[in-house]
Amino acid sequence: MNSMKTLLWLIAIVIIIAGGWYLWTNMSAPTQTMPGTTATSTPADTYGMTEYTDPTYGFSFWYPSALTVTASTTNDSTAFPGGTEVERLQVGTPGGTYVAVVTSPQSTITDEPNGHASPIAQTKYFYDASSGTWMRAYPEGSPAGNGATTTADVSQTTVGGLPMLHTGARFDTTIVPLSTTEFLVIADGGGSAFTSELVATVAAAGASVDASTLGAALQTEANAYSAQ
Repeated sequence: MNSMKTLLWLIAIVIIIAGGWYLWTNMSAPTQTMPGTTATSTPADTYGMTEYTDPTYGFSFWYPSALTVTASTTNDSTAFPGGTEVERLQVGTPGGTYVAVVTSPQSTITDEPNGHASPIAQTKYFYDASSGTWMRAYPEGSPAGNGATTTADVSQTTVGGLPMLHTGARFDTTIVPLSTTEFLVIADGGGSAFTSELVATVAAAGASVDASTLGAALQTEANAYSAQ
């Protein structure tokens, strides 16, 4: 009987020691991040820029902190043929940079109204579902004198990975598709020198943005703003 009790005590001691060792090794082990997860990170220095997040259409951009963003609801189907402007964000005073939200169930947007002033060409972008590509056309004649439809250049993207579709519109105008039916038109009336740099900071909600890439874009925007 005594030998049986001794054996049980030895087993209990071994279990206690093993359990303590397991707890100690797991508590002292470094925490690991699960593979495949990504996070949006903000650079330590934002160069005097502030992030604006649109709660309705799910996108963000960065602008000079000294300015104010004023949002207004619109319903304009003539400014950007093929789509309807539903919101406008004025960055600073009128004549400066603005961000127009344009929706288009037909996946089509044009940078200038119909019958716009010559000799500026009207540039149209549309999504070709059969090929899965963005296309470019000139409804009222291209600068080269023809209206040939071509594949759009989507090589330049924002920090959020969205294509920047350039246009021939007066002043600075860039179209950024948030989806195949929702666009941002970022432009100015000639009263801003940092519009093109602001475009590069656009990201859709939930997009993974690298801090170093964003930091470089913010510094470029800050330099353009301070130089105007």
